[in-house]
Amino acid sequence: MLIYNILVLLVVMLLSLDYWIERHHVTLRYGSREITPTNIFLYLALAAMILFAGLRFEIGYDYPKYLAGYLYDSQLLKWEPAFVFAVRLIRHLDFGLGIQAMFLFFSALTVTILYKALRSLTPYYRIGLLLYLLVPSLYLNSFSVIRQGIALTILFYGLHYIAIDKPDNRKYALTALFAFLFHYSSIFVSLLYLLGGKLFQQTYSWITYLFLQIVSLFLSFAHIGKLILSHMPGHFGAYVNYTGAVSPLKLLIVNLFFLFFMIQKEYFVKNRLDHYLLNTLLVGLIIFNIFSDFVYVTRLAQFFLVAQIVLVPIYLHSIKNVATYRMMLVLFALYYLFNFNYALYRDEHFPGNRQHFLIPYKNYLFEEQKSPRVINIDSWINYLQEEEEEKREETLR
Repeated sequence: MLIYNILVLLVVMLLSLDYWIERHHVTLRYGSREITPTNIFLYLALAAMILFAGLRFEIGYDYPKYLAGYLYDSQLLKWEPAFVFAVRLIRHLDFGLGIQAMFLFFSALTVTILYKALRSLTPYYRIGLLLYLLVPSLYLNSFSVIRQGIALTILFYGLHYIAIDKPDNRKYALTALFAFLFHYSSIFVSLLYLLGGKLFQQTYSWITYLFLQIVSLFLSFAHIGKLILSHMPGHFGAYVNYTGAVSPLKLLIVNLFFLFFMIQKEYFVKNRLDHYLLNTLLVGLIIFNIFSDFVYVTRLAQFFLVAQIVLVPIYLHSIKNVATYRMMLVLFALYYLFNFNYALYRDEHFPGNRQHFLIPYKNYLFEEQKSPRVINIDSWINYLQEEEEEKREETLR
């Protein structure tokens, strides 16, 4: 766990330096010239996040799956077209890194698109970047669900086309198509935005928010999620067979988190974008609650819950009292650090197979054996066998 917290500390330091330089207009003198080190430390923070994820080695529960896809076309062709094209191009270029080039490329792509999205949505992009790092279902989860992680950041970037006074649905549709070509599940998200555009723009009372929150929890306890999944087409319906529910503690924390924003919304929700993001957060919460019996399906909610990395900074900067601001900053820091470390703790003590999770963190640069054809081949074979077994069980049903 220590290495992950060192990364967080490093990113905090770099982003703080970047902010301090910008705020105080710091310049460096080189001979007779004055140089402004604009965003140097910001780019170093981005590089740290990219390299930490891109150079991970045998990390992530989907590692064998991506290993198999990189090595064998029979597995690669099961994925989305844009991802298949990118992997084939990476295999051709190689750069002497083998499969690690794939992880580096997609890590850089994900973090870069995220950064562009934050710059287009909020002036508080530094805090947003840090929150993305600290939310386990975003940065840490992108170690495993690579394709969905890319699609999520692409659709997040697309919000600046529709969460404005004059929405540009055409540009958003093109963005949504690009995301769809990386992960098919993104189609549900983009359709919700396009078909329910006016609903996202509306201002609702706290009673409406609370009512929808309670209804979604009731539907969760009634196991409506299982009924919905059983009628889903294709491989989406297969998720009904995946066991594993969201822990009651996490369900409580996520709902209390939204309840806090609902109560405070009158103080910081001021414009169209703020309303859009708050309603986006609500949609994510409803999906999260309804499908809380299926932890893998709740990943769909992250397409909407990512709105918090913009909403939290907006809320913090709406606080005028200095003492209150500092107190809330500390409370949010503790909240996100707790979630971050709790996710790592659960990962470390999970009773299942420990070979491809987050802990212990391993880095490509410090591993002696770097050939994926030697390492993890057993995991790849097990993955194929499990997949074939699932198909046989579906056929028998």
